[in-house]
Amino acid sequence: MVPVFSKSEFNRTHKWKGGISLIPTKFGLSFATAVHLNQAGALMHIYKDGSVLLARGGTEMGKGLHTKMCQIAAQELNCLLDAIFTSETSSNTVANTSPKKTCIS
Repeated sequence: MVPVFSKSEFNRTHKWKGGISLIPTKFGLSFATAVHLNQAGALMHIYKDGSVLLARGGTEMGKGLHTKMCQIAAQELNCLLDAIFTSETSSNTVANTSPKKTCIS
């Protein structure tokens, strides 16, 4: 039997909160005639204190892009997630960002 907790008790005793989300993707954005649009770019600064600043070409629209990119960087660099920071998308840091499919008509 699954124990029942009150919401406040659960929030007090658990660091991570939230549900599970799955987004199946098989073909990316599917720009079939413009394959170069299916690519992305990122820039990573690794500082002497061990912190990392990650700039990426994608736009955060509520899909968790910041979190996903920080998790990937932490895993690949074998460091704590707390050491990874991200900046907003800007063509000053990552040029020629890939388009968002929702903006293509």
